[in-house]
Amino acid sequence: MLKPYLTSTLFALCLLLCTCVSAQNTLTGRVIDSLTNEPIPFVTVYLDGTSIGEITGDDGSFSLRGARLPATLVVSHLAYKTVSLAPTKLGSLGDVIMAPNQAVIKGVKVTDENQRDKNLAELTRFLLGNDQWTAGSSLLNDEVIMFDRDYTERTIPVNNDGLRKRLKKRNRSGASWNEDETVYTFGKAENLKANTLSILKLRLPHLGYTVSMDLKSFLSDYKTGYTSYLGTYFFAADEKETDRHRRNRKRAYYGSGMHFARSLLSDSLEENGFKVYAVTDAVDGKEEQISEIDLTKFLAKGEGGANHLVGLNDRTFAILYYADGSYRPLPKNQWRKAKPVQSRVYVRANKCLIIDGGVFGDTSLVFNGNIGRRSIAWALPRDFVLEE
Repeated sequence: MLKPYLTSTLFALCLLLCTCVSAQNTLTGRVIDSLTNEPIPFVTVYLDGTSIGEITGDDGSFSLRGARLPATLVVSHLAYKTVSLAPTKLGSLGDVIMAPNQAVIKGVKVTDENQRDKNLAELTRFLLGNDQWTAGSSLLNDEVIMFDRDYTERTIPVNNDGLRKRLKKRNRSGASWNEDETVYTFGKAENLKANTLSILKLRLPHLGYTVSMDLKSFLSDYKTGYTSYLGTYFFAADEKETDRHRRNRKRAYYGSGMHFARSLLSDSLEENGFKVYAVTDAVDGKEEQISEIDLTKFLAKGEGGANHLVGLNDRTFAILYYADGSYRPLPKNQWRKAKPVQSRVYVRANKCLIIDGGVFGDTSLVFNGNIGRRSIAWALPRDFVLEE
């Protein structure tokens, strides 16, 4: 039997060990005003792309448990300029200083309600998609979105009254006629641009998340068909997680960009149903050529969870995903009878960031096909854990 003093010592050591382990996975700090040095309550503090975050209390303090580096800490409040930090170590960050905005946003002036409605519908389609999960998803506060476009000037010769009436009926903003109404001049939109004045809330009921997004930039280029958006994201899970949420999250994970990235980082692409081929463009009337490639040979593992695909600039790859009827990966010995789901990825830089957890750190990898079609309505937090 252990002596009483020895039992107490062991109990104290266990408590100390648990405390140390908890501290090693925690980011703490206090948010203060740059002008008054007073703590700021009700500030949203989160790790970008994760479900790890909270609201500061009256003393401005926060404590984020389960943190892993590398990570971007985002500190956001409507009345202050958003702060983004890249912590180099876990533990206490000390004081995080926020500078007040010059003016608090009270509303967005709408000059053309019809055009704004069109812009909003277009942006919603790009962000939330156009599939079975889009119907229940929604933007909760679209008034924070600002739109812009680039235009090229076009002219149309008008030789009959029928065409003239149709053009006048369109009532394009900024369009004009020459003196005798035989030439119609208008601006043709080349793209759609957007950003947010404060945090945009997106509701994803099928996955059980409300996503907070600070949209820094959005661009959809009509000529190339290329769409990109950059921002920070926080996934707040519903208090009550249902079996439906868990099923849908699995469905969203399998075959996704996150699934592919995690499989690549763990050198288990084939075990997870993926096969990658290098694509050579068609030349002189010949069809494009494909050949097997091992992407792990181009993967440079970095410190702190920052990894890179290197030396693949301007190359295109086909990604095949072999899955069963529930979209779970098939073992390789069953691939022959299965029809794979196809995606492609075009590499736009010589060094492409992939963060542990399966997150692509920038827009240097452009996906289309199955992976490229997946919208935010299919998004999962970086700290998502697949439960089998």
